[in-house]
Amino acid sequence: MDSQKTDNGALVVLTHEQLKDIYEKSAAIGAKEALKMFEQERKKEQGKRADRRLRNTKLLLRNYHMLKEHAENSVFGRTQMEESALDILESMMSMYDNEVIIESIKRSATRTAVIVSHIETMFGLYREYCKSAPNRDIEMRRYDVVWDMYMADRTLSVMEIAERQHISKDSVYSDLRMGTERLTALIFGVDGLNVR
Repeated sequence: MDSQKTDNGALVVLTHEQLKDIYEKSAAIGAKEALKMFEQERKKEQGKRADRRLRNTKLLLRNYHMLKEHAENSVFGRTQMEESALDILESMMSMYDNEVIIESIKRSATRTAVIVSHIETMFGLYREYCKSAPNRDIEMRRYDVVWDMYMADRTLSVMEIAERQHISKDSVYSDLRMGTERLTALIFGVDGLNVR
């Protein structure tokens, strides 16, 4: 038996089993709280990663025409390379400066061509998804909005898209957000999903 004096001077006597029970319960509570904090940090990091992927998707779309021109007009030509589009995209995740990201992609004509091809392929998949979606009209409008904003030979402003689609500027921004989120999932794979 162990004894302990309290602040008011009373003597408390506990058996070894009671002390062991207190220690075990304290350890279980501590472990539970530590796991809860770990899970919160993990979700926070996943959210940050999803935010970076969405930001990088927007960056790739904004620079699509420049990247495509770079790949098509490079004097260095394309060489065989082992790096896949997802490898290149993953390397972007640790970079935060938009100019550094674009320069990293432009580092070689092959690397640029891989990314341009990947974006075009994912846009094709996105179009097929929109064509077969239950709410086809809305999804195709979103596809058209994103296409007109970033991919068309002559890209359009938000106001021009709103007039073309007969929707408000707010709807254009909403369609851009939804379309870009879907493209992020396609471009980056399952890790592109926002899992908050």
